[in-house]
Amino acid sequence: MTFIYDLIGVGFGPSNLALSGALIEKRATSSNESEQSFRNTLFFEKQSSFQWHPGMLLPGAQMQISFLKDLAMLRSPQSPLTFVNYLHCHKRLSAFIDRGSFTPSRKEFADYLKWAARYVKKHGVNVNYGQEVVTLDESDEGLITVTTRCTSNGQLNQFVTRNLVLSPGGSANIPGVLKPLLKDPSITDRSTFLHSSEYKDRVVKLLNSVTSDKQRPLKIAVIGGGQSSAEVTINLRDLLSNVPFGKDSAVGHQIDMLIRKGSLKPSDDSQFSNDIFAPESTHNWFNTCEQGRERLMAEYKDTNYSVVNPRTIAALHEILYDQKIDDAIAARNPKSQKPCGPRINIRPHTGIISPSRYDEGSKTFSLALQNMQSGEVFEDQTYDAIICATGYQRYSWIDMFRASERLSQRFGLGNDAPIRLVPFSQQAKYVVDPRGHDSSFPNAPSPGSSAVTTPISSASADDIVQQQTTPMSLYITRRYRLLPIASTEIDSEKALKARIYIQGLEETTHGLSDTLLSVISCRAGEIVDDLFTED
Repeated sequence: MTFIYDLIGVGFGPSNLALSGALIEKRATSSNESEQSFRNTLFFEKQSSFQWHPGMLLPGAQMQISFLKDLAMLRSPQSPLTFVNYLHCHKRLSAFIDRGSFTPSRKEFADYLKWAARYVKKHGVNVNYGQEVVTLDESDEGLITVTTRCTSNGQLNQFVTRNLVLSPGGSANIPGVLKPLLKDPSITDRSTFLHSSEYKDRVVKLLNSVTSDKQRPLKIAVIGGGQSSAEVTINLRDLLSNVPFGKDSAVGHQIDMLIRKGSLKPSDDSQFSNDIFAPESTHNWFNTCEQGRERLMAEYKDTNYSVVNPRTIAALHEILYDQKIDDAIAARNPKSQKPCGPRINIRPHTGIISPSRYDEGSKTFSLALQNMQSGEVFEDQTYDAIICATGYQRYSWIDMFRASERLSQRFGLGNDAPIRLVPFSQQAKYVVDPRGHDSSFPNAPSPGSSAVTTPISSASADDIVQQQTTPMSLYITRRYRLLPIASTEIDSEKALKARIYIQGLEETTHGLSDTLLSVISCRAGEIVDDLFTED
């Protein structure tokens, strides 16, 4: 007989970690010992251990968010999973207070999350690390079958659950003109082309690759105009300071920041703008019409996308100003001056207009760049390495739905058209799709209502790509539950009995805070409350 789990979670980052904590606390206060007690839970994580953005845990990197927006505080201040309790357990609470700052280092917050992962494990949450979820399907009983692959030996395993929570996080977004580079084993083996999410783990290999056979100044491109791009550029400059480049060279190492905007823009973290990340804003965003959500996205985009923390901007500007001082000194006595340290060049209004070429002989990349303001084209811009700080995309999970014939039919995902999430505010187990089926169903939104036009989109570091194909609708409740289409659910004997939730993937329906840490504690509580609610 197949064992059936009460809940399976895909991914074990902060979102499902917060969910685990909320579930532990709910079970402790619930008197319901029926099958809805959720004692049998299992989470899958493809990493071999708990990790949180390891590629960007750079020296001195600070959080951009208050420590109070942790895994539990906004939902339950008395929870043992708060950051304050973590500090108390490590005897650093007083010392942290003395810092006089609400933002911990990224290194400390990562350690807090690891501590929390150990805590939930001790309290009965099972996590299978090194297991990647490869397919989802519907079982004959209307439950969800999850197939995983062991990352160490490739072994496939199947599990069945009554409830599923998808929290896969984002995957690296690579500009289309550069994607062919990922197919070249020589490039990937040498780590000379990578995404910022892998930066810390692979930058040493990158530098070893480009310096082992070259005693000359290096030139590296960093693509993107956001926080990650700025941090990578500063850190790369520090690392290159220790890399020799030959005695007779007239120039030193060069780092080109290629940004589409005219300059680096500061993130808006002012008090009134930060209201958009408050938990109550989620409700307001969800219940706003389509045009209102689009307006909010445009108005508040500079709180998170393609922007840099003012502290980082100031540090980078100081570096560039110091370069100008060195230039002036060198100009007065050019013969006696040797090249100074690595040089950062910010190239504004710059786009990549053609696929890059890779020369196997010189092991260099050649880019065709264009100034987006003047239209001037710069052919054959040569770089030894390319680092893409170009954000993340968050829609690959839909491919698993489409790969399952049953689930694709349940949710109306019959073709390869882009998907738009549709907020559905009524309490319901399923929804009527305005494309047809049973239009008399009482909870159906009208075809002209604002509830059917919110596209799933994933903003890159520079812009949001607008889909041209008419998108298909995928309905979601305020409590993050995906709703199947009524035509497949009206017959209760054939209905999908499992419930499916998503976290960190519904920015357009639940707000800008959804992909961030701001509301994960409250969101986890809402999902757990919905799980414990009988349909």
